[in-house]
Amino acid sequence: MSGLRQFFRQPLLHFMLLGALIFAAYGLVAPGSETEPEQPGEDIIVTQQQLDRLIEEYHATWQRPPGPEEKEALIDGYIREEILVREALRLGLDQGDTVIRRRLAQKMDFLATSAARSQQPAEQDLKDFYAANEAYYRRPGRIAFEQVFLGPAVDEELVDELRESLRTGANPERLGKRTLLPFRVRLSDKARIEGLLGEGAFERLEGLPRNGWQGPVKSGYGAHLVRVTEYQPPELLSFDTVREDVVTDWTQKRAQDIRADALEAMRQRYRVVLPEAER
Repeated sequence: MSGLRQFFRQPLLHFMLLGALIFAAYGLVAPGSETEPEQPGEDIIVTQQQLDRLIEEYHATWQRPPGPEEKEALIDGYIREEILVREALRLGLDQGDTVIRRRLAQKMDFLATSAARSQQPAEQDLKDFYAANEAYYRRPGRIAFEQVFLGPAVDEELVDELRESLRTGANPERLGKRTLLPFRVRLSDKARIEGLLGEGAFERLEGLPRNGWQGPVKSGYGAHLVRVTEYQPPELLSFDTVREDVVTDWTQKRAQDIRADALEAMRQRYRVVLPEAER
């Protein structure tokens, strides 16, 4: 009798009994092997349009159409992605994800403005837009010039010497101090000239007489003798010249207006509640 009691006190027996109880409980709540399989849920339909898109993306990447096995792999990959996306949404994994929120907002933004890209503006609409935004189609003034670098500081004797050399027909490209600046600058607008010589250089050159050596003229590097060889004042380009630009600008402006109107319409569906401190 004492041996039987000792047998029932063995830890191994306790472990086996506990396992049997767990197995029995699982059998009561889990479906048996002969139970009918779970009914399928929502359909995953692969349309011809989706398949064509997959094939186009493959062709754009590999510069050839997919073979039969590769096409099957594309479909399997699409189905796998669709399953994972649906299950992630079912679990709410999209909630609170900044990247997903921004991507969804971008897609809604695109949907709200895609209509503008398909619209064909009337000719009068374009002309009205051009007239209302003439500043956009005004070509800035441009200057072409040559320069002889005098150095960081003005040396009056050097200036007089260079003037005399230029008057007697010396090659200006061989005069002055060495510099990495170009001797001759083609017709350029204010941005390019000031990127080359520093702020205010365009206005200084613009005020010089044409086709004669002038100066010294200051720049961000020092002083120069300058000859302005060509000057084109600011000019309003004709509608016919910039028509394609006007179409692009009109479409962008129309898209902005549609996006703003659509956002305002969607906003009306919500009541915005701010923290007390923000009111």
